[in-house]
Amino acid sequence: MLGMFGLIDPPREEAIAVVKTCAEAGIRVKMITGDHAATASAIAQQLKIVNADDVLTGLELDLMSENELRQRVQDVNVYARVNPEHKLLLVRLMQELGLIVAMTGDGVNDAPALKRADVGTAMGRSGTEAAKEAAEMVLVDDNFASIAHAVEEGRTVYDNLKKAILFILPTNGGEALIILAAILFGFHQLPLTPVQILWVNMVTAVTLALSLAFEPPERNVMQRPPRDAQEPMLTPHLIWRVAFVSVILMSGTFGLFIWEMERGMSIEHALHGGSEYTGSI
Repeated sequence: MLGMFGLIDPPREEAIAVVKTCAEAGIRVKMITGDHAATASAIAQQLKIVNADDVLTGLELDLMSENELRQRVQDVNVYARVNPEHKLLLVRLMQELGLIVAMTGDGVNDAPALKRADVGTAMGRSGTEAAKEAAEMVLVDDNFASIAHAVEEGRTVYDNLKKAILFILPTNGGEALIILAAILFGFHQLPLTPVQILWVNMVTAVTLALSLAFEPPERNVMQRPPRDAQEPMLTPHLIWRVAFVSVILMSGTFGLFIWEMERGMSIEHALHGGSEYTGSI
C-alpha cells in the first residue's frame, strides 16, 4: 500500500442546530441522497435526524410497491442510492398523505422533484440552472438555516395578519351594527357621523393596525406544530371573537349616545323651564 486517502463531507454546525429547531417546530427533516447507505446513516446521526439508523436504498424502493412505501414514507427519514425517479416518487407519496413538502436540491437530477414539491428550493451558489428554473425559491447562501428562518418569518407574518384582522374587523363590525341598530330603532339622529367613521377608520387602519403588522415574532413561534394548510384565515373561534367584540362596541357606543341624549334633553328642559319662570317675573 503506497497511500490512503480519507475524505469526509461533514455537515455544517448550524445545520445540526437547525434540524433540532425544525423538529421542535413540527417539521420533519428527511435526507435523500445518492451516497452509500452507511455514509447517509452516519451523516444523519451527526445531524440528529430522527430514526437515522433506518435507511432505505434505491434498490429497496424498486422492490417495494407504492402502498408499502406509502406506509413507511412517514417513518423513514434517510434514503440512499436513489435516482431522480425515486425522489419524485417520495415527494408525490408524501403529498398524497396530506403533507406540505419542501424539497431542496442543486443538480439536474433534482429538477423533477423540485418542480413537483410544494416549495422547491434550489441552491444559489452550487445549484445548476436547471434546478433554479424548476424551483420556486433559491437559497442565495446555500444555507439550510435560511429555510428555518423563512419558516419563522412566514409564521410571524401569518400571526401579525391575524392580529390586524382581529383588530380591524370588530371596529368595522361595531360601526356597521351601530348604524343598523339606529335605523331599526328609528333614531332621527345617527350615533356616528360620517366624519367620525372616517376618523375611526383612519386611526385604526393607519396607526394601530400598521403597528400590529410589524410586531416581532412570538416566543413560541417555532415551538408549535404547523397549522392545517386547509384551515381558513377566519376560523369559527376568530369569527366569534369578532362578533363578540363588535356587539360590545355597539352596546357601549349606544349606551353612551342614549345617556348623552337624555342628559342633553334634561338640560334643555331645565333651561327652557327657567326662561319661562324669568319671563313671568
